[in-house]
Amino acid sequence: MSLLIFSYRKLDIIHRKNELNYRLMSLTRKLEDLQQYAANIADGSISMSDMMNTPGSMFNRQMMFMMYSHNASIWGAQQQFAMMQPTLQMQMQQMDPNSQMMYQQWVYQNLYNQQREMIGKQEAKLLNEQEKQIQKEKAQLETQLKMLDQEYESCKQGEDAAIKQWKPEYVA
Repeated sequence: MSLLIFSYRKLDIIHRKNELNYRLMSLTRKLEDLQQYAANIADGSISMSDMMNTPGSMFNRQMMFMMYSHNASIWGAQQQFAMMQPTLQMQMQQMDPNSQMMYQQWVYQNLYNQQREMIGKQEAKLLNEQEKQIQKEKAQLETQLKMLDQEYESCKQGEDAAIKQWKPEYVA
């Protein structure tokens, strides 16, 4: 009877280890995809090369980030530009109209880039938190796998002992 119990438990442990290994593999893939996505958006903008190198699981998120960062950056830059208007008017009094237009475009572009960088940092912070959660879950799975390995060895020893107990001894 105990031989069957040990055999069943070994099979159960193998099944559980396979499930944990599959989950661990999925988390590793997800972590690698997050890291690739983080590298793609690190500079705050997304190039065509970044789009081509994006893992499939992160493509939609990258598209949403691209649209959100652009729209939010335009809105933020417009708000700041409007608040700076009185100061800009005073600075541009001595400039010709062409220089004024170029200066305003330069200021607006800098504001836009600052907003984009800020949004990129927010996304990086979010990704960092997700990475920490994945690392934590991976560590828990690895601990569970080590414990299952130890339990498997114990079951194997118990099974070997049960086999010895049931093994017939022939005396000549």
